[in-house]
Amino acid sequence: MQEPSRRREEVPTVEYQAFGPPAVLQVIPVAVPTPGPHDVVVTVAACSVNRLDTAARAGRQKFLTGRRMPQRTGLDFSGTIVEVGSHVEGLREGQRVWGFLGTQHLGAHGAAAVQITVDAGLVAPAPSGNLTDLAALPLAGLTAGQAFDRLGVGSGSRILITGAAGGVGSVAVQMARARGAVVDTIAAPRYADLLQRQGVASRCDPHAIPWTRMTGQYQAVLDTTGAHLWKLRRCVARTGAMVTISPAGLPMSFLSSIMPGPSVSFVSVRPSRDGLSALADLVETGRLTPIIRARFPLADIASAHAMVEGGHGEGKVIVDVS
Repeated sequence: MQEPSRRREEVPTVEYQAFGPPAVLQVIPVAVPTPGPHDVVVTVAACSVNRLDTAARAGRQKFLTGRRMPQRTGLDFSGTIVEVGSHVEGLREGQRVWGFLGTQHLGAHGAAAVQITVDAGLVAPAPSGNLTDLAALPLAGLTAGQAFDRLGVGSGSRILITGAAGGVGSVAVQMARARGAVVDTIAAPRYADLLQRQGVASRCDPHAIPWTRMTGQYQAVLDTTGAHLWKLRRCVARTGAMVTISPAGLPMSFLSSIMPGPSVSFVSVRPSRDGLSALADLVETGRLTPIIRARFPLADIASAHAMVEGGHGEGKVIVDVS
């Protein structure tokens, strides 16, 4: 793979000039990025497409993005550093890295580009392995790790994970197993083989869930879909807890704070260099593997967005920028 020369005056970047369907995404030339004192410039190998990306592009996250155009897309990525700011320590040119841009400036910055400028605090050394595939892990892995920290998942825990074959769910299953937890799942029958390979203890069909039998059975529940929220809460033991990453869970999160019974928390993923380093260790030791649903070139990023919007699938959709 040949990296773009730093002498080029422009590099391809994905932007949109109006909110709308995937077709609004355009690959346009922009000026080659330059780092500030605390930044690095990264040649992107790949980025992943997340539901937050598609919601922002469609105009459903204006409270985060604002309305100013143009806007960019892409939250997590893998790549190689090509330039380092004057005040950056611990990172060097030529180093493989991965990162998560965070949602604070959603739309203002985006990883769907040949080169990007990133605050050095948002990246960490990437583990060994296929650099393109690794783009599937930063956001999903940080989300799962932060949810598990909230739930106290560890050795001997028994956790129920919904949407267990999806982008976050497939990573969460592996990370829970790496922590020594017993994992039960809710996922469609077509994902049975994948989940069996990952070592889940049981799988429930989402259309035939034995709710009565599951009442009060779990110390920890991780919801990734936003479906059956009140029924899932009844699966939690009185001393247990539930985390949802779906915005549909925000009202329940508030109500559970004033109602008797198990707590329900909404977790919105935060950037964490330490979290990325912990993910890298899981990859290096073979306990976490990227699961890729589909790959698209940068020029066809609209199709990647359309696939993510089309429904749940096995693993992550990535955009191969290299």
